Amino acid sequence: EEYGITVEQVAPENTSRRCSECGFTHPDNREDEDFECLKCGYENHADYNAAKNIGLRYLRRNQTGGDGGAPLGVRLNSGTLNVNGGYSPADDESARTGVHAESHRFSGG
Repeated sequence: EEYGITVEQVAPENTSRRCSECGFTHPDNREDEDFECLKCGYENHADYNAAKNIGLRYLRRNQTGGDGGAPLGVRLNSGTLNVNGGYSPADDESARTGVHAESHRFSGG
């Protein structure tokens, strides 16, 4: 709170089994730390895939924007994820390791 950072809980159920690209959910999509979608073939680290899904859940859950605007995107350490599932990688200088996320809110205009 001191730094203006809010924390919200997002239900993690199936986030590491759901493909963050196509939405297909299956237990066999994940094997240990590896994620590979059986439907579309998307591959990534399972925890990173889960972080993208958690970000998408947060964005979609808050699209009504009753408190000053809906969040537009979640910044993962390696780039930005928008509510439509689009992803823009960060430039090499600002990319950090990890999966911490933060969001910004749209306040009109």
